[in-house]
Order: sequence, then structure tokens, then C-alpha cells
Amino acid sequence: MMQKRAPIITIMGHVDHGKTSLLDFIRHSNLVSREAGGITQHIGAYQIEFQGQKITFIDTPGHAAFNKMRQRGAQVTDLVILVVAANDGVKPQTLESIRFIKESKVPFIVAINKIDLPDLHLEVVKSQLAEAGVLVQEYGGDIEVVEISAKTGAGIDKLLEIIIAMTDLLELRADPSAPLEAVVLESTKEKNKGPIAHVIVRAGTLVIHQDLIVDNIAGRVRLLENENGQAMQQVLPGEPAEIIGLDAVPEVGSVIRDAHANYNQDLTNEFSRTGELEKSFHLSDEINWENIDLDFMLGKKEKIKLIIKADVKGTLEAILQSLDKDSVEVIACGVGQITEQDMELARDGKVLLIAFNVKVNNTQKKIAKNMGVKIKEYNIIYHLIEDLQQSMLKLLDATFDEVVTGEAEILQIFTMKGETIAGVRVKTGEIKKTDLLHLKRGETIIANPVLKTMKHGKDEIERIGTKNEGGLTFKNKKIDFQVGDLIVAYKKES
Repeated sequence: MMQKRAPIITIMGHVDHGKTSLLDFIRHSNLVSREAGGITQHIGAYQIEFQGQKITFIDTPGHAAFNKMRQRGAQVTDLVILVVAANDGVKPQTLESIRFIKESKVPFIVAINKIDLPDLHLEVVKSQLAEAGVLVQEYGGDIEVVEISAKTGAGIDKLLEIIIAMTDLLELRADPSAPLEAVVLESTKEKNKGPIAHVIVRAGTLVIHQDLIVDNIAGRVRLLENENGQAMQQVLPGEPAEIIGLDAVPEVGSVIRDAHANYNQDLTNEFSRTGELEKSFHLSDEINWENIDLDFMLGKKEKIKLIIKADVKGTLEAILQSLDKDSVEVIACGVGQITEQDMELARDGKVLLIAFNVKVNNTQKKIAKNMGVKIKEYNIIYHLIEDLQQSMLKLLDATFDEVVTGEAEILQIFTMKGETIAGVRVKTGEIKKTDLLHLKRGETIIANPVLKTMKHGKDEIERIGTKNEGGLTFKNKKIDFQVGDLIVAYKKES
């Protein structure tokens, strides 16, 4: 029987615009202080009650490396709150979030945060949103905008009232007696608990001692907990929970089902996904010793060699997303503690072992020192990415007296107002407007272009950082660049 369920609300926006602070105020807790560097690094789901109505919130990470996680957040949500800082306006991750929202075709509200700060220009922010294709109501559009302060609480009750009103119109219903579908928002493995899945139930009811299956993983629910660590007996549609009892760590975004229920074999679920990134790097959580690439181990390929262990699957995916496969070879990855197998593969410094939010105890450090294993520990993802990018740059080919500072690939070519524009994505380092440049096709330098303009959307910019995109025009009118060519920035070695 169909019943009203709690709406699932996703919070999106640029890093440091106050997404977690907003959720923090709503929940009257202190989530931000628990996050390394003050940024959210996992997807978390939390439920509140306002005016007798339960509301489930998903807090998506704000750092650019987590764009896949933000996209996944949009795919499981009923309504999005797009947070934009009143003092900072529309930024690159704001634009990414807008794109993900539109692709997902979900309704959304704009929350302009930090109105407690002085000298704000709210109309500028609204006009920037309009330029990005988001027309708020006072600009003739249909998007609700609420001015708030996650610090003082101003406007937050109004925001919650609008959420309830909008989701009531959606008439969200689910059948608690239907076959179970629970979407994995995050997953990890802990020493004392084993595999853990953080989920939101979309249909059916998740209960204690239930037999489950997700992809090729089975299990039985030993324990259900809410976000506060309190035991639960059942989880209804729209509610979040932590599942303990699966035999292995499931993929983020996969769907957990009742092992004994009858499902339509043709059923496709928009939340199901496979480990594309792990497959692209030829990875698995378990290392198969027989299939290790011996040429790679002997160093015949000039690449950075990595083993990556992270605390949760979502973070691992974000790290893999940030790597350049031309410069990096990942021979193993997974969640959980560093193992003896990891140590053996990294022996004698052949492989760098990265531990992200994974504690390396003194005994492991001593063993690593004796084995010549290099371990680097991180708890903030952009520190890890920056270090890897610097290492990648050292591997790029350059002429004898040149030092490469960045590399971008031409993804598309288009013409606007008589100008031929190269749409590029920076693979490594950065490209600055004042840089010396080579245009490379394969291994051959075919030209030395000089930049005329560098833009992101309509905005003139001075640099494009790693994994970001932009449009370039050149002063050299006769340059014959093609999709797939590389723009290499360099400086002369003194």
C-alpha cells in the first residue's frame, strides 16, 4: 500500500559556501568540526523533523574532486538546495552543480547564504545566476530563492517551510511492503564492524536479520544504525541508515535488495552503477598476484606507481577520478587498513603506498621502514591531488632546457564571432595566459602558439587549473590544431 514518505533533499554548491554549516544549523550539531580541513569528504544522509514532517538531507561534498559524488547526489534526490555564498557569488562548482541538477531534471531552490556579512550585493549574485541559466522569481523565472545565514539561522525556517510546500506538491509516495530497494550512498570497511553501507531506502522496508544481495555481494543485516549511532529495527522509504552485515563492501550508487524477494528481471534502476573508474585502472579490492604486470613492476613504463587505500569507496572514487592514466599506474586499491600484501607490493620503494584517512600505526611504520616501503598519509584530498600533480609533471616529456608546468587536451573546436576556439581540459598542472606553449600531436611539437584569450564561459580568466576546462584562442591565426592535440605549458630552465 502506497504511503507518504520523507522527501530526500540534496545540498549542493561551491566549496566553502556553507552547505555543511547549513545542515549543521538545521540539525543543531557540529558536523563541520569533524571534517578534516573543514570540507565534507563523504556523502552523509541525515533526517530531521520540522513542523511534524520528516525530511532527509544528503550533504554532498563541495571540493571539485568530488564532482562524481555530487552528480550521484542529484540522482537520488527529490529536491536540491543550491547554496551560493552572498559574498562570493557563482563559482565553478556552482556551475557544475547547476549542470547536474538540470541533467537530473529535479526541482531546486536557491539558498543565498552568508547574508550576515557586511557589504553584500545580492542583486549581483542573482544576475550571475541568471547568466548561468537560473532565473529566480524576481527576475521573471520560477526558481525560489531564500536569503539565509547558516551562522545566525536567519531565513532557515522559511527555507524549511518552502521545502515542505514544494515536496508536498510532488506527492511523494512509496510502498513499505514492496520489494526492498536501498541506494548505497557511501561504503567502507572497519576493523571491528567489517563492511558497512550507508543507504537510503527508496522502496520496501529494511529490517534487522534480513537477507540482502547487491550486485554479486550477499549478506544478512546484523545491525542497523541511524546517523547518530542508535540501533534501529526497521528503516522505511525515505529514511537513511547504516547497514552492518554484508560480506563485502558494495559500490557507491548500487542498489541493495532483499535476497528472497521476486524482482522484475528487466528492471533497470537509475541509481545502479558499476565501478567504471576501478575497471578503467584494472583494479580490484583484492590483489591477484598471478595477474600483476611484471613489465610495470620492473619499471619499464615511466609512470608513478601507486597503491591507494582509503577509508570509504566514495573517497577512493574521487581520488581515482583525479588521476591521469598517462602518468599514473595504480596496481591496487581498496578501502580499509594497509595489509601485508600492500607492503609486499610496495617493497623497496617501487610503489608509493597512499593511506587516505586510514591510520598507519607505529608497528606498520616500523615494518615499512625495514622493507623500504614509502607510505604517505593524507586526510585532505586536495593536498593529495596537488602532490600527485607535482609528481606527474616531472614525468612529462619536455625539451632539454624546458620545465613543463601544465598540459591540456583539446576536446572540441568551435567558431564564434569569426574566432576559432579550442575547448580544452587541463590534465596536469595549470595553463596560464602568459605561459610559453607547445602544440603537440602525438610526440611531435607542431607549433608554438601564443594565447590571445582564455575564457571560462563568458568570463575572461588568467589560468586554468588541473581537471578544469576553458576556451582558448591564439594570436597565431594559421595554427592547424585538432581534437586530441595537446597544449603543453613550459618555462625555460635557468
